[in-house]
Amino acid sequence: MNPRHKIQTLGWCIVTMVATLALSHGHLIMREVLAHWPQEDSWEGRLETALYTQGGLAVVASCALSLAIFVRGWLARKNEDALARKELAMRERHERAAHERHEALLNSLSNLNSGTAVKKSNGSGIKPR
Repeated sequence: MNPRHKIQTLGWCIVTMVATLALSHGHLIMREVLAHWPQEDSWEGRLETALYTQGGLAVVASCALSLAIFVRGWLARKNEDALARKELAMRERHERAAHERHEALLNSLSNLNSGTAVKKSNGSGIKPR
């Protein structure tokens, strides 16, 4: 996933989370605002009281959920990187072992011929001198 796509996905997640919070807790926040209407003198005080009582918990829960999602994604990426490194190491070991078997086979063939050298493949098609 390229960085631009990650940022777009993050933006949509934030928009979706805010919309979900507004829909699920908006009525509770408004109920708290109306319940504490006589106690507070300003809109800021009423809104602050409402956020502390209902919305604060929703915000903390959404932040914890977001953090858990990001940590899960980071751990999944680390796991994929570790698996890729293991696969590369296994492939290199396999290639090394195949090369050693090839060399051993050439050596055993040269011992059988006892005097005539077995041609090693250079891979270029040019015959060695």
